[in-house]
Amino acid sequence: MFDVVCKFGGTSLSCFENIKKVKEIVCGGSKRFVVVSAPGKRSKDDIKITDTLIKCFNLSKENKDFIFYFDAIVKRYNEIITFLGVKDLDLSKDFEVLYDEIKKHNKYDFVISRGEYLSAKIIAKYFGYEFLDAISFLTFNKEGKVDLQISQQKFLSIIKKDKKYVIPGFYGLNYNGEVKTFSRGGSDVTGAIISALGKISVYENWTDVDGFLVADPRICDSPSLIENLTYHELRELSYMGANVLHPDCVRFLRENNIVLNLRNTFNPTCKGSLIMPDNKNIVHKKLTGIAGQKGFMIFYIEKFDINESLGIIESIAKVFKKFNIPIEHIPTGIDTISIVVKKEFVTKDIKTNLLQDIEKCVHPDRIEVIDDVALISVVGNIIKINRDIEKKIFDAIYSTDSKIININKGAGGISIIFGVPEKEFDHTTKFLYKSLF
Repeated sequence: MFDVVCKFGGTSLSCFENIKKVKEIVCGGSKRFVVVSAPGKRSKDDIKITDTLIKCFNLSKENKDFIFYFDAIVKRYNEIITFLGVKDLDLSKDFEVLYDEIKKHNKYDFVISRGEYLSAKIIAKYFGYEFLDAISFLTFNKEGKVDLQISQQKFLSIIKKDKKYVIPGFYGLNYNGEVKTFSRGGSDVTGAIISALGKISVYENWTDVDGFLVADPRICDSPSLIENLTYHELRELSYMGANVLHPDCVRFLRENNIVLNLRNTFNPTCKGSLIMPDNKNIVHKKLTGIAGQKGFMIFYIEKFDINESLGIIESIAKVFKKFNIPIEHIPTGIDTISIVVKKEFVTKDIKTNLLQDIEKCVHPDRIEVIDDVALISVVGNIIKINRDIEKKIFDAIYSTDSKIININKGAGGISIIFGVPEKEFDHTTKFLYKSLF
């Protein structure tokens, strides 16, 4: 129905100079819906507006003075208004309402949503677009989920064909008629929802990076841009630490077959990364990317014919569930099972009790706990159709001088995941990047 929805993150909107760059990107094109975040940091030591709003709320809740931080928020927005030359915009009443709500400290979601709200009001005026408050259409049900049907009805009844809109991200309206926010980074989700409501084919997400890179640039030297990938590949890379987008954003886009274009506000000539619906059946001629993260541990359980024991995996899973420990992977063998979890969930006491429960449940021949594990994943649709590529990956893995703790081919067939000691993570990632990409 409409052409393009675009969303701009906090860095893109952190100061008046950056907002001017955003206007150059947006105005005069087919970008009818502009979703905005709250202003982010202008420098390493600067404040984010949302963080400052949270600080004000928490100080007020503790009956402490928050005026210093509140004044910093007001000053930041007034500076943006002044330097953009926005006329006939008075936010004083909005600031009064915000101050009163912080003072009452009983509407947390309302308070922390005002960063996006105020940002959208300013930018709409500066662009000459209509301001459209997200609460006028984006509706949550009693379960706290977005009600797409009701939201779409409201959205389509409001929108006029000859108008362009700036919309605050991050929040909507709950079933009680109160502001409800997404988790942090939720402006990504707002943009994705609007794309779905308007049956829009492309969603542009503008941030401060050119797109998804083949590898982490903090580890590997100048990794190339991934120009095209599928949502399936994106999910595999994101799971292993390549997090650029809010996961709920990806869900809405993937379910509605919407193309995502990740772009860089500060390098607009770069076409960025295109993330395509899985049904496009895109298969690259080479691997897509490599990602990984530290912070795992493995419970290695050995018992003769463990794979013949009916319900053994379910029983072990119940033990971990008892201690609220999510299981990441369960590689199995004829006599062995490895349970891979994030070590942040396993304290010393939990570990002791967990091992005792596993002993009672499994009666294993041996249990070994491997601490400080890093997981690395090599991802690409080509893995499932090209045995030569698969062989090349395994050859590269076993050519490293790192200790390979475990190895597992993803169930979807597009990733190969393996574990190494945390201290060897960077070295192994660099070696595989040079060998495979």
